[in-house]
Amino acid sequence: MRKFKGLVVSLSAAAMLALAAAPAYAEETEAVTEAQAAEESTSTAVVNADDSISSSDSATLADYASETISLITTMSDAELEEIVNPSSILSVPPEYSVEAVESWLSVKDELGDFVAAKEHDITADSSTITVESICDFANGEGAVTIVLDRDTLTPDSITFAEQNSSLGKTMQEAAMNTIMGIGIVFLVLLFLSFLISQFKHIAKLEEKMTKKNAPEAPKAAPAPATPVAAAPAPLEETVDDGELIAVIAAAIAAAEGTTTDGFVVRSIKKSNRNKWQRA
Repeated sequence: MRKFKGLVVSLSAAAMLALAAAPAYAEETEAVTEAQAAEESTSTAVVNADDSISSSDSATLADYASETISLITTMSDAELEEIVNPSSILSVPPEYSVEAVESWLSVKDELGDFVAAKEHDITADSSTITVESICDFANGEGAVTIVLDRDTLTPDSITFAEQNSSLGKTMQEAAMNTIMGIGIVFLVLLFLSFLISQFKHIAKLEEKMTKKNAPEAPKAAPAPATPVAAAPAPLEETVDDGELIAVIAAAIAAAEGTTTDGFVVRSIKKSNRNKWQRA
């Protein structure tokens, strides 16, 4: 019975080791496949290096750049997310790895899938080695810059950038820019036409505001009423009757050649002038 228990424990341990080793083997196989693909892609890539770097070092750096670019660009979304936001504090990646993945994510949609490296420009100074790679992507060309520490040969930074878009994408962007420009011009013209059409209303509104704010003119004082000439009073009212009788009596006496004692004036009436004028 104990022998069977020991056999079961042994089989269980072997199964656990096999399960643990399977992902590592798969990753190793995938890494070898990617390395072979990178070697095939870099075999036709142009490598330019300054005089301080030997041809063998240039080839090694070019292969390293191609493998690194291929490794980053072929990661799944889950793997990229795990590097940027690790789920465990025990699996925190180096800072340059996080920056490299973030840089790739910023241009991933524009560049598309990685195809191959076309050219590597390698330069070195007293502290760093810089590899600038021009690569073909599905949607155009991209530039990848890898900066290595010269003493430790570890990456300081890895950045991805969009180099040149494909002809179709360039034409599409040019067409969109043209349409947007024409649309903006028409909108401005429509706005100007509307503004000009409102000038007449603006003038009327300004005139109303001017009249409203203008001080009121003082009211003219009423003209003095012209006195109406009083109607002439009757002859009997304007002239004293006694004096008038005496005058008329004297006139009659003079006309008759007698004195005023021979007659008496009892009343005086206004005569019609028309009759006297016809006489």
